[in-house]
Amino acid sequence: MPSRHQLLRVRRILLASSASLGYLLLCWLAFAGGFMQLTLAGMLLLTIAVVASTAGFLALTWFSFNLRFRDPSLTVPQMSWAIGVIFVSVYYADSLRSLFLMMVLVVLMFGAFRLTLGGFVRIGVFTVGCYAVLMTALLYRGVRFDWHVEAIRALAFFVLTGGVSMLGLEMSRLRNILQERNRDLQVALERIQQLAITDELTGLYNRRFANDILDQQKALADRGTYDFVVCMLDLDFFKHVNDAYGHPGGDAVLCQLAKILQRMVRDVDFVARMGGEEFLLVLSNTNEAGAAYAMERLRQALKTTQWEGFPQLRLTLSVGISRYVSPEPWQTTLQRSDSALYQAKDSGRDRVVVL
Repeated sequence: MPSRHQLLRVRRILLASSASLGYLLLCWLAFAGGFMQLTLAGMLLLTIAVVASTAGFLALTWFSFNLRFRDPSLTVPQMSWAIGVIFVSVYYADSLRSLFLMMVLVVLMFGAFRLTLGGFVRIGVFTVGCYAVLMTALLYRGVRFDWHVEAIRALAFFVLTGGVSMLGLEMSRLRNILQERNRDLQVALERIQQLAITDELTGLYNRRFANDILDQQKALADRGTYDFVVCMLDLDFFKHVNDAYGHPGGDAVLCQLAKILQRMVRDVDFVARMGGEEFLLVLSNTNEAGAAYAMERLRQALKTTQWEGFPQLRLTLSVGISRYVSPEPWQTTLQRSDSALYQAKDSGRDRVVVL
């Protein structure tokens, strides 16, 4: 199945094909009215050429062969082919030549949203070349011209062609500006969304997003065969750090702690900063024993941590742990882990308590 971008290109080709079929209908009507100097076999050949080219461009896009080209939309090849077909039919149109030439403007409008200045220049040069070949072929066939009328006709055609090209360029420029602004808006939106769920200092999830995480964990646990544990962590005597090194020093320590927590938890677990020096760990699909073991490892590791920029600093950690019990509100679990944390602090700090 083609990608979304490929399907969009297929849609554009089908839209252009509808215009090609409309042009074929015009040719057949002119042929039926005796205005086309073509035999029935010639008309059938023209029809086959248009239908086959449409099928060819569709096949190239559907099977992704177009991705091998610089412009996967194949805008210039499609426009060049369409303009070439129009000039071939104009050669046989006699008195309807001016009407058929106006179809070139329709082709130019189809390329308005895709072509750059260089593309329009190439198409313009190609169109002028086709016009010159047409006039040469008509002269060679013995067609007599009123050169004053022909000059006015040519001038009108090229003025209209140039006007449509400039309009197309402006539309293409506006489209590019809109796309660039949409990209900037998307980047800004992603940044806003990231800021909305992360703690500005540590880069961890914030309290608001932690609530969403706990909602999700509760929903999974309430379906059965799934456990999660809530751990509340608090650095002991962190006020001494701020007093000794100032708030910038305290912030640096919290950032280092955040990196330690991220390294020590699994990908399926969640770490959030609840505020100040207090952190929340949500350990997915585990029990109290597993959580207590993990927190003991963390506590022991923290006691020997060398804090960058603070070689003399030694910190300890108090932890409160509680397992979610369905179908209680997760707020109850959080409150229980918070109570366990306070119990750890009241018992002398630097310990893990499970409730």
